[in-house]
Amino acid sequence: MTACDNLEEFTDPANYDLEQGPRSQERIAFWCQMAKRFGGPVLDLGCGTGLVAIPVARAGLSVTGVDLAAPMLAHARAKAEREDLDLRWIRADVRELALARRFGFVILTGNAFQAFLTTADQEALLATVSAHLAPDGVFGFETRNPAGHDLCDEPEGPVEIDYVDVGGRRVVLTSGQRWDAASQVIHWTTYRRSTDAGGATSLRTTHIACRFTSVDEIEALLDAAGFEIVAQYGDWTFAPFRAKGERLIVLCRRREAGTPEISASSRAARS
Repeated sequence: MTACDNLEEFTDPANYDLEQGPRSQERIAFWCQMAKRFGGPVLDLGCGTGLVAIPVARAGLSVTGVDLAAPMLAHARAKAEREDLDLRWIRADVRELALARRFGFVILTGNAFQAFLTTADQEALLATVSAHLAPDGVFGFETRNPAGHDLCDEPEGPVEIDYVDVGGRRVVLTSGQRWDAASQVIHWTTYRRSTDAGGATSLRTTHIACRFTSVDEIEALLDAAGFEIVAQYGDWTFAPFRAKGERLIVLCRRREAGTPEISASSRAARS
C-alpha cells in the first residue's frame, strides 16, 4: 500500500485470508508457475499475508516479501515459521525500498498496483522495481482494467461473501463505491456484519481507495520508466488480453535486456 491511511482493509489478516484465499487459487498458481519459469530470487512487493510468497518459496525459490501493513507481515511470518523455507519479510514503503540485492523476478500481485494512487506514486514504484531487477529479470503485476468495469457511484450492493470467521462468527460482507473521475480513484466502503453463536451482531466498516489506470497509460508509464512489455494476458489461463476484459496481467523487462517477447500472441487481441 502507499500510505498508512489506506490500510484499513489490512488490520485483520487471519480473516483476510479466509476472505481472499479461496478466491485467489488461480492467481497463486499463475504466479508460482511464472516464478518457476523465470527463477529467483523473487521479490514480492505488497506481499500481504504471503498468499503468493509462501507457495513460491515452497517451490524451492528464495523469496523476499515486502509490505507496509505490519499485521499482515506478522501473520505471514507466523504462517511460514513452521516450515523450512528461504523466506524473509521486510516492512517498508515500496516507493522508498532500497535493498542490497537484485532479483530475477519481481512481482506485485492482488491488484496492489492500484494502491499507488498518483502518477508520482506509480513512477516511484517502477523506479524501485528497476533498481532491484537483475539484468535479465522480469517484473510481473496485475491490475483491474478500467474499460472492463463499471466506474460509477454505487450504493451498498448484494452479499459478496458469506463465511465463518476465525472467531466462529458468521460474517456477511457487502460493499459500496464512490468514483472520483478526476483522480481515477474508486473509494470502496466494505461492511462486515457479524453474528456470534449467541445471536449478538456487530458491524465493521472499512475503506480503501484504488486507482484505475488505463492500459494506454500503463504502457506509457512502463515505457517512460525504461521497461518493455514482453507479454500481456487477460486471465490466469494465459488468455490474450482484451480491451474490454476485466483484468490486465503484465510481464515486462528493462529495455536494455533486449530479450524477445515471451509470447508473441499474448498481446494480439486488443479489441
